[in-house]
Amino acid sequence: MSVISLRGIPEANKVVGSNFDDWYRNLRIVLMHEKLIDVIDKPSKEVPNKDDDDATKIYQKYLEECLTTKCIILASMSSELQRKHQDMDPTAIIEHLRKMFGTQSRTARYQLSKSLFGSKLTGNSPVGPYVNHMIDLIEELEKLG
Repeated sequence: MSVISLRGIPEANKVVGSNFDDWYRNLRIVLMHEKLIDVIDKPSKEVPNKDDDDATKIYQKYLEECLTTKCIILASMSSELQRKHQDMDPTAIIEHLRKMFGTQSRTARYQLSKSLFGSKLTGNSPVGPYVNHMIDLIEELEKLG
């Protein structure tokens, strides 16, 4: 029986922003195949009491699964995104990417870009407030990636 590895799928299609939905779908396929999907779908496990050996073993297995999942996720990102997310747990990485590249943020980026490019300094109005407004728009766009 041959062993099929799907781990190359997200590595070949690294997330760059505009492809977030496709990347996430492929990542879920790989994690399902590797039996790691629960790491991103279910809430984190809490640290057990030191006296409970069974719970400690289960928690250790969970930590190993988290590390494997995190490695798969990080390997499927651009180096810039890897640097931003290397200290996060897998669930936090997915949530942050969803905020950055999800459909909602795409619409927000469009609206902010439209406001930024449509802004004009009128007549004899002061430059300071206009510049502050432009800086605010640019900073908001930066937050959305």
